Amino acid sequence: MTKQNSLLLACSLCLMSFTCAAVPFDSLRLETINGKQYIIHQVDAKETLYSISRRYRVPVNDLAQENPSAGSGISIGQLLRVPYIVKTKPRSTESGNTVHKVAAKETLFSISRLYGVSVDELKNWNNLKDNALNIGQDLLIQKKTLVAETKPVEIKPTEVKAGRGTHKVAEKETLFSIAQTYGTTMQQLRTWNNLASDEVKPGQIIYVIQPITEAAQTPAPEIKNTLLVIGSEEIHEKGMALLMEISGGDRKYLAQHKTAKPGTIMKVRNESTQREVFVRVVSVLNPTEDALVKISKSAYDKLGATDARFPVEIIRFK
Repeated sequence: MTKQNSLLLACSLCLMSFTCAAVPFDSLRLETINGKQYIIHQVDAKETLYSISRRYRVPVNDLAQENPSAGSGISIGQLLRVPYIVKTKPRSTESGNTVHKVAAKETLFSISRLYGVSVDELKNWNNLKDNALNIGQDLLIQKKTLVAETKPVEIKPTEVKAGRGTHKVAEKETLFSIAQTYGTTMQQLRTWNNLASDEVKPGQIIYVIQPITEAAQTPAPEIKNTLLVIGSEEIHEKGMALLMEISGGDRKYLAQHKTAKPGTIMKVRNESTQREVFVRVVSVLNPTEDALVKISKSAYDKLGATDARFPVEIIRFK
């Protein structure tokens, strides 16, 4: 072997060694697609989108965005695109500002704490319309508010007590799958639970509806049943609602009403949460009941109710 060939072989081995060290061992390869680098990962048995996100330290939401078909589940042997971004140090511009490259698990809030600025300032400097970030995105940090070498502050999730409107995270569940289950968004779940990232742990209890603040928990003044007729057909009523005790109907939106005939469809609005649901009257409510309406458990949950008695507005037709 010539000296030149030996040198080329040594360089090739060094390059292969560097590549293998930089890319996790279970990936197939690195690919550049539309200017972005991806690790191509082949799904193994018992792997989930959550476990893959933990393996590569990439938020589940980013994996779901890069692999739309994975939102409904993944299968053995499926190839996934995993964003590959090497965390780099912030760089300075000629004007003295700083450019920060977004890494995995970083949010606008965590970056704002890192540099001692506000989220609104970051959004204004970078013309951001919402809080969404992409891995590898460059963010401008203005010099005038830059605080050098500020250490990140650990953000602990709000401690949540189990109860109505909460969910206990099960094995293999992700923030993405929980948001889909309850018909909400990942951003709302992060906001309601003060989460600094998309990670949730088995056994963790999180809010799946907007938690009621102390001000909202102040007992509302008792509302007497009132009746308001709009035109000749539409009827608006206000009063108190109770939970209906009924067997076999917990999954249906049902109600008992003092004057509405069975079979009547009416809209119930929770005055505290402003949530609405359509219910079907199944029987007449006992006139001695101190309430305007009773509703089934499924309708109670849909309205985001947490109290035994809560004020409602009912809209129905004659």
